[in-house]
Amino acid sequence: MANTDTDLLGSRLTEQERELLNVYEALKKLASQDDLPPCAARNVRRALMSMWQATNDLDLQFEQLYEFGV
Repeated sequence: MANTDTDLLGSRLTEQERELLNVYEALKKLASQDDLPPCAARNVRRALMSMWQATNDLDLQFEQLYEFGV
């Protein structure tokens, strides 16, 4: 997802919403790594799942995460 200044509805992002997206994107980056220890990989996917729900509910992104095992 490209960084934008608006959500999916066209409203300007707040600082907190930008930070949520940053955390979400960082977790996606970690989840894409195939050399994480198994316990870390599972917990990163769980955290990503939670952040997906938060950012989706806030209309900050809309995507599926099947490629990450989420």
